Amino acid sequence: MYIAMVSAECAPVAKAGGLGDFVHGLARALVQRGHRCEVFLPKYDSLRLDLIEGLEPLCRDLPVPFGGALVPCDIQQGRVDGVDCLFVDPQPGHEQFRRGRIYGEPDDSARFALFCRAVLEFLHARGPAPDLLHCHDWQTGLIPVLLYEVFQGLGMNRTRAVYTLHNLGHQGWVGSDTLSLVGLSPERLRTADRLQDSGNPAGVNLMKGGIVYANFVTTVSPRYAWEVQNTDQGMGLQGLLRQYDGKFAGVLNGIDDLVWNPLHDPLISHPFGPETLPDKALNRTALRQRLGLAEGPKPILCVISRLDRQKGVELIRQGIGAPWPAGPRWSCSAAPRNRRWTPPSAPSRPSWPTAPMPTWSWAMTRPWPTRSMPART
Repeated sequence: MYIAMVSAECAPVAKAGGLGDFVHGLARALVQRGHRCEVFLPKYDSLRLDLIEGLEPLCRDLPVPFGGALVPCDIQQGRVDGVDCLFVDPQPGHEQFRRGRIYGEPDDSARFALFCRAVLEFLHARGPAPDLLHCHDWQTGLIPVLLYEVFQGLGMNRTRAVYTLHNLGHQGWVGSDTLSLVGLSPERLRTADRLQDSGNPAGVNLMKGGIVYANFVTTVSPRYAWEVQNTDQGMGLQGLLRQYDGKFAGVLNGIDDLVWNPLHDPLISHPFGPETLPDKALNRTALRQRLGLAEGPKPILCVISRLDRQKGVELIRQGIGAPWPAGPRWSCSAAPRNRRWTPPSAPSRPSWPTAPMPTWSWAMTRPWPTRSMPART
């Protein structure tokens, strides 16, 4: 099967969070199973170019309809850990992906709308069309919409779309002018049964569009699928996801055990495995030393997460303020979200509850080294 995966992230070359790991691991697994899999990404100026093998031009001057004009884009191709990756690069004068970071720009909706249209223009022009388009989160929510509103009529009528929801806290709530930018009709699509945002009838919801138009919709686990249909974790999309229950399922995230394996992990002080489990304690000692924590047999509880309500950070806050009989020490480690981040000279203590506090140790760290991904055999 020929699968074109379209995403804003793919580790290790463009990663802001767990989406990058997911796309990277799934693409590698699909290739291992004998499928042809290509990953499409924007060519950010913050890409880890040193981790892309054989990066070379594949297509020049691809005309992409956008904003009533044609934006010339180049497509470059390289390999990342054995997976073919294609990078959409608008030519100079169009600086959508020369911002020093992946997200966080005021025109993010327009940036990723251009990306979606460019991917489909390239796939249509090159041929043959993929069997499956796999899209991720709001940034690629327009892919299924464009597929069925535009490109199916141009001959891509055998391609099907799967849309995966990773973070419903960001749905792509935008003005209807975003649709006009890529040649879609706001009057036709800004309706309750298509892309109209239920909280703002004058606007559109790009994630809703992906859900409505995709042939199948997945999320990261069966439990989360139930939660987004039946609790406030659905962030306003509960009814829509129940409406499309027949094409919605949770598929439990896995890990790439050739990468995330403590027996061969170069980033821990002491590798360990089933036969050497006591060596795990040596890593705890090394971590205590790195963070400046006192030696001792006390456990270390670790959360690697964004400080976001979806992640349950209020439970961490409660735990920090609780009366712990063992007198634990706490450490907060932070890393830059993008290359423009500069650590403060003296990080201040956060405003936590007024209950008696355990001793704190703060560590502002540099980004962890990038993992070297072993090749599958």
